Amino acid sequence: MPSRPDDFPKYIRDQLMRRVGTLCSNLQCSAPTVGPGSDPTGAVSTGAAAHIHAASPGGPRYDESMSGSARKSIANGIWLCRNCAQLIDADPDRFPADELLRWKRLSEDRARKAQAERRIANVGADFADTLLLVTSHKTYPAFTAAALKGPPRMRKVTYSPIRAHRTLRDLWVPFVGGPPPGPPGYGTIMLTCQNQGTGVEQFVRFGLSFAEGRSAIEKVEVKNDRVLLSEGGQLGASMVSFLVRELLPKERMSASLVARNDVPFEAHLWTQRSGESDEVFVFNVTIGDEEPAPPAAPEVTYSLGRNDPCYCGSRKKFKQCHGKRA
Repeated sequence: MPSRPDDFPKYIRDQLMRRVGTLCSNLQCSAPTVGPGSDPTGAVSTGAAAHIHAASPGGPRYDESMSGSARKSIANGIWLCRNCAQLIDADPDRFPADELLRWKRLSEDRARKAQAERRIANVGADFADTLLLVTSHKTYPAFTAAALKGPPRMRKVTYSPIRAHRTLRDLWVPFVGGPPPGPPGYGTIMLTCQNQGTGVEQFVRFGLSFAEGRSAIEKVEVKNDRVLLSEGGQLGASMVSFLVRELLPKERMSASLVARNDVPFEAHLWTQRSGESDEVFVFNVTIGDEEPAPPAAPEVTYSLGRNDPCYCGSRKKFKQCHGKRA
């Protein structure tokens, strides 16, 4: 029996587990949660049915507009390993409800596909989670000779979303801080594919197309020989497309181009697994003016008596430990 009025009944917990094939729904975990126990006739579960919106007031992601029946319904549950279940509740700002619903949808999709195809758990393409991050740098700060020779300075980097349908977490975001890359009116656009899942993503195509087929590209730069320029990208082109044959878990691949600032563009991502993907995020990057760096913390010195506890944590007196060696 549930221990609280809004806890999930057992049949709901069982359904949540079965709908994801007993795997953790966290796309960066995907751990099996059911296996054999020491008893040859029994099984051990390391999974938990977690609430997307908390069951009790004051809990993580609590929604006071929900009824009691909605809180304990299957729609408000997600199956996770116990570690991930504790993690999402300990840090609800990092794991909002819309992100947990996304995990749930994709985990159920891959379980549905796994029934139709034989595969080994955790390595199939359906365990990949690839997105395209595009950062546009239209302005560049001045780097004066005096600043380069003077005391340490810092600059504030601001990311303004142009296209972002969800909140991104734990993301590596590149930016360009050097001098202007081309003629006046040109900036740098960086494209980075990142696989945040546990599976290998096969055949990833990403790129840009500029509005109305207008000539916009000055040059293209690729520093990794696994990123192939598949189409466009020449001087004066209106589009560019890149191909990565294989993107490993936690891996990222990048390309950049110099293009006109006054021509809008549309970014696109395609994978063999999902076809045309909406996991595309575009940000404008602004680097602020120079500011003095905060002063370094003063060096703290102290004297240690011979009979004081040694600084190494050995619980011996200083004279019997490092003081003796000195």
